[in-house]
Amino acid sequence: MKNIFNTTRFNFYATVRGYTKSNVFQNGETKKSMCQALLKENKNCSLSENANILSNYKKNNKIILKNCFLHKTNLKNEITDMHNKLIEDSSIDKQKEEILFLLKNAINPNLKGKIYFIGSCENNIWIKNSDIDCCIVVEKCEDKNAYLYILKVIKSAINLIYPSLDVNIIKASVPIVKIYKGNINICDISINNTVAIVNTHLVSSLCNLDCRITIINRIIKYWAKQKNINNRSQGTFSSYALFLLTYFYFQNLEIPLLPAYKAIERDSTAPFEINSEYFFLQDEVQMPFYTSIEDLKKLFDNFQKNKEDVSTLLYGFFEFYSSDICKNGITLDIYNNQIIENKDMTANIYCPITKKIVNTYSINTWKKMFQKIQSAYDELKKGSSLNVICEETSDHTSNRKIDLKDHLIRRKLLKSLYIP
Repeated sequence: MKNIFNTTRFNFYATVRGYTKSNVFQNGETKKSMCQALLKENKNCSLSENANILSNYKKNNKIILKNCFLHKTNLKNEITDMHNKLIEDSSIDKQKEEILFLLKNAINPNLKGKIYFIGSCENNIWIKNSDIDCCIVVEKCEDKNAYLYILKVIKSAINLIYPSLDVNIIKASVPIVKIYKGNINICDISINNTVAIVNTHLVSSLCNLDCRITIINRIIKYWAKQKNINNRSQGTFSSYALFLLTYFYFQNLEIPLLPAYKAIERDSTAPFEINSEYFFLQDEVQMPFYTSIEDLKKLFDNFQKNKEDVSTLLYGFFEFYSSDICKNGITLDIYNNQIIENKDMTANIYCPITKKIVNTYSINTWKKMFQKIQSAYDELKKGSSLNVICEETSDHTSNRKIDLKDHLIRRKLLKSLYIP
């Protein structure tokens, strides 16, 4: 496993505390010695912060969780209560049945394709009132114009069979059909979004390993929605990117809660198949990683060894991602198990399956999202209730469109630069 804390972080700590490259590294001091020097000489730095740096170093760069913080028992109970409210009276399975029936009636007479449910409705991290996302895999449909044609066929069929529903086509980079029942968006449909199918299976398989994975991810997703930073179309976190943040965190705990991706990856996977619609039209589709709970247990040496409760795990998540290594932006590479500090206040998150960027974030967007994470951690440190931490906030950022434009430009520029 590669180090998750690199030289950049130590340079940052040295600089803000008055050290320079010449008086720290050129004198032959190790990173450990530097931490000890900082701990001893900087009177204004909190003891616990410096001790945590040294502790992480001594523990082979593992994330060390705090088991003692304000109102820990209260937080544990609040997480349980909030989680129950987020899933109570849910009709997600019934909704999926209705959508499947609707789409089969609309598609089968007109198209030869296969329907997959994707996203939160399928990967176990849905919350109350979540809409349904699905992907229709159709052969010989390989570009945006072909996608739009298929979506128009679907729209016409739905309008004919179910005139009470409103159907809109969104001509985004990945075109979708949005189905509305009254004012409620009940379903989004994409064409040949095969990467999303694979991502969904990864999330679902890992969530099945431990109920705490699902609980923490559901709480974080709800918190992000309340803080207006869970909307990929506006340049903030996608739900998959949020999961990857927790995945990196969980696999790097002192006692990991999840296995590294390389540990569950299949050796025989042919990369081109992941993007092939013909592959996904088969009756049985083998993912590029192991998905059965039995296989995952065998491949994960630390299965069920982590005994931390959900309050400690949630507290640790916000503590880790509000740390200085994340302040100036990060590059998060799950496949190679690396987190690298960026100096330009941007952030990139890579998918472990495709090795491509899931999301890249502009300077202003990352700053805004980091501040939300840091604020949540500050509230947790004060012992504030989870309801306070998850209070809905309005976003009055005036440059959101500029951020989104910057986000799209950076995505195009960086898309081909990653070398696994």
